[in-house]
Amino acid sequence: MSSLSSRDWDVTRKTVGSLSMWIGSAALFAPRWIAGALGVRPDAARGDVALPLLVRLAAARNIAMGAALLVTPPPQARRTTEVALLLTALDAAAVWTSRAEGDVARRSAVLSGIVLAVASYGTARWHRR
Repeated sequence: MSSLSSRDWDVTRKTVGSLSMWIGSAALFAPRWIAGALGVRPDAARGDVALPLLVRLAAARNIAMGAALLVTPPPQARRTTEVALLLTALDAAAVWTSRAEGDVARRSAVLSGIVLAVASYGTARWHRR
């Protein structure tokens, strides 16, 4: 890896890791707000008793993956980004399934598609040899 691509990778890794930790922290402490902001039906975002637990579980995973991206040395970073991409794809599938059943707003499905596309692009770009 050239020094420029190593520097680019480092900036990307730190940006994605930090963003994951910030979003995860917001979801951990304000699960109903983040669910509503992401397009969960208003009645479910306000009243579903299981929602805070489920959002907090996803938040903990986001925080852990963000921390892993921040501390993983470059040789192991490839595996970390592959796992992060897999989790992002699974999240998108869950959101699209929820959208198909009318449980989340269209913006959630669109946002999930954008996040998955960006994560896929970033993974492909940084994993080229």
